[in-house]
Amino acid sequence: MASAKKSKTTGLVSSEMEKLEGTKIKITITVSAERLREGLHHVYSRNKQYFNIPGFRKGKAPRKMIEQLYGRDVFHDDAINFILPDIYEEVLEKHEIEPVYRPDVDPGEICEKEGATFVAIVHVRPEAQVGEYAGLTYPNTSAEATEEDIENALKAEQEKNARLLSVNRPAELKDVVTINFKGFMDGEPFEGGSNEDHDLTLGSGQFIPGFEEQVVGHVPGDEFNVEVTFPEDYHAPEFAGKAATFEVEILDVKANELPEIDDEFAEDVSEFDTLAEFKDDLAKKITERNTANLDNRRRNHVLKKLAETATVEIPEEMYLGRLDDMFFEFSRSIQMRGMDVENYMRFTGTSEEFLRASWRKQAEDDVKGMLTLEAVAVKENLTVDEEDFTKRVEEATGKEGDELAKVIEEMQPLRRKELERSLLCEKALELIMEKAVASDDDVFEEVEEDDNEEQGEF
Repeated sequence: MASAKKSKTTGLVSSEMEKLEGTKIKITITVSAERLREGLHHVYSRNKQYFNIPGFRKGKAPRKMIEQLYGRDVFHDDAINFILPDIYEEVLEKHEIEPVYRPDVDPGEICEKEGATFVAIVHVRPEAQVGEYAGLTYPNTSAEATEEDIENALKAEQEKNARLLSVNRPAELKDVVTINFKGFMDGEPFEGGSNEDHDLTLGSGQFIPGFEEQVVGHVPGDEFNVEVTFPEDYHAPEFAGKAATFEVEILDVKANELPEIDDEFAEDVSEFDTLAEFKDDLAKKITERNTANLDNRRRNHVLKKLAETATVEIPEEMYLGRLDDMFFEFSRSIQMRGMDVENYMRFTGTSEEFLRASWRKQAEDDVKGMLTLEAVAVKENLTVDEEDFTKRVEEATGKEGDELAKVIEEMQPLRRKELERSLLCEKALELIMEKAVASDDDVFEEVEEDDNEEQGEF
């Protein structure tokens, strides 16, 4: 059931807000003729050079002549796209609305003499009702390094310092073979299916399924055929599901020679003179790493238990907003590694839709956890003071002094609210963890493996 409407008028824009069912809000925005004409003039000035009007030099035709030839609404869409974002932000600020996702906008009627009216439907944050959160439990797990942890770390260091040497025996899994190969499909060579002097680690999954297993057992000098079928879901559609034959020649077989784990090994790979000292240092570092990981696992475990106590109706738009954030973070991480996101997805045979689907459960957990922590913050009357806020902005931007003050002064109100909410959630979680207790009967959830593995060579 709709609530009372609230109106706001500012300058060349007036707006009316109406609460609808659930988390929906209807915003009716009226733009004056003057504001609309500003947008039309801007768009005309920017685009007039693209119109060829007989009798006028390119870019010199009056706006009325262009509208007569191309229609009176030729500039309308671009003008609305130009003025609406700023107007929308103005209206959100005036009504103190914080949408969780982009709006659904109906442009309504547009008239240069009378102005324009828009209707935007947005969703706002729901309020969660939280249950009892004192005494939530987490697994009573130690972070101390075990003998097995230390041995595994030593083996990893041993393998990292192994020497790759040629061996006089048939190739085995984990060996590195140097091969020439040439691929044929329907009796014809295909692009990307051939190479010479290629080093392949058997069992690495670098090539398509079945290829590497058929190389096992061969020795240098062997020439043989490998018969494979490309997977049905192969990332290159022209190869998917098709059979191929590879002519393979083995040039060399190499295996890792592992060094002895002793005092000399410790001296070579570390700053210590003895194996005992090296093992003590490994134990210390493993314990520190385990402590950090265990702390995060405990927090996530308790937060999930807290969310289970909450009652809240979450709009789908809020999950979509979180998935947008996750894809942005993913894209940025790929770009920081010097890769293009589209090329990465093409190479790995994945897609944005697949990634979003695989992240969906995490997005749901994130959103519900955040809303639940906000409810705890309200219940506990937690606040964020200026010192907390300034410190967070300093950490995020690396700015100090006057530069930091300027960043805070120019910060958009919605961005400030977002940072304050993040700080409140952190405080709420700290409070909950102080009241949480370790339990021998509790266990961590199994971490699911990411099955989005990169595809192989072909």
